[in-house]
Amino acid sequence: MKNSILWRKSFIPVYFIVAFVMFLLFKFYIRTDNFSVYVLIAFIVILGFASIIYNYNRH
Repeated sequence: MKNSILWRKSFIPVYFIVAFVMFLLFKFYIRTDNFSVYVLIAFIVILGFASIIYNYNRH
């Protein structure tokens, strides 16, 4: 887990970019108001914040 690519500092912006693109895709292109889609997006954002906290506490 310590050497996972998902927790590296260079991977942090990827979480937020993916969440933003998914939000735009589901909100404007697919036009869905399904709550489960937004839960998935929120999970990715929370994972990004967890990665920031993990990297901040590691040093």
